[in-house]
Amino acid sequence: MKDFIKSVRFKVLLCVFALLFGLMLHAAMNSGTANVPEAILRTVTRPFSYAATSISNWVSGTLDKLINADRYKEENDELRRRLSEMHELIINKEALIEENHRLYEMLGITDEREDLSLSLPAAVIARDAVSVSGNFTINRGSNHGIKANDPVITAIGLVGIISEAAPTYSRVRTVLSTEINIGVRTPAGIAGIIENDFLYSADRLCLMQYIEKNSGIAAGDIIVTSGGSVYPAGLIVGTVTEVFPADNGLSFHALIEPSEDVMRVTDVFVITSFEGQGVLP
Repeated sequence: MKDFIKSVRFKVLLCVFALLFGLMLHAAMNSGTANVPEAILRTVTRPFSYAATSISNWVSGTLDKLINADRYKEENDELRRRLSEMHELIINKEALIEENHRLYEMLGITDEREDLSLSLPAAVIARDAVSVSGNFTINRGSNHGIKANDPVITAIGLVGIISEAAPTYSRVRTVLSTEINIGVRTPAGIAGIIENDFLYSADRLCLMQYIEKNSGIAAGDIIVTSGGSVYPAGLIVGTVTEVFPADNGLSFHALIEPSEDVMRVTDVFVITSFEGQGVLP
């Protein structure tokens, strides 16, 4: 034993122990605690605590993934659905811009006629195959503020009138219909009423009746609505193509070519309100 104590090996071990003790004492003193033995013990066991904590965290994370796998899958599916909706909105951005552009074209009318209120653009979704008048159905209805007898227009002119308004769609009776009556005039004030005849409607022409015999109306005259409780004044209807005497010889008739081709129109607007609408004279 004395030989071991005097040996170089013992002296080396003693130096190593002293060095380790000094390091632990330094760490304990720097920790700011008054209980030095406790601090030394904590310093010695700290590596083992780190290892145990790491193992515990790994086990907890693994178990959480196994236990909550279904919930995480549902959350991921919900995120994918929301991303898909956002992607669809981006794809439809150009379509929305185009729809707004068509609406802005109509704003030129509302700027001049502040009393007019227009619907959003409505698309033609069906046509009456057996009608020579070109009556059709649009994709907006009473849910969008549209009602029966609302005028239907485009940026070019009058198209017709709402004959029936369901919640999500409406039926439109065009200016060629034999069931329509429109008070009209020329810019010079020559008045008449559009009451169509089946034969002329088949040729896509409106019939303007009750024109004074010596009114001076002529081919090329522009015809607009004269105003009233159903149609606001000033909507362009079409152009006079021919003038001829009525059968009774007391008045004249005029054939009107509509400004808008109702057989080809794809998008329209509905005037949902205007000053004097529904007010009987």
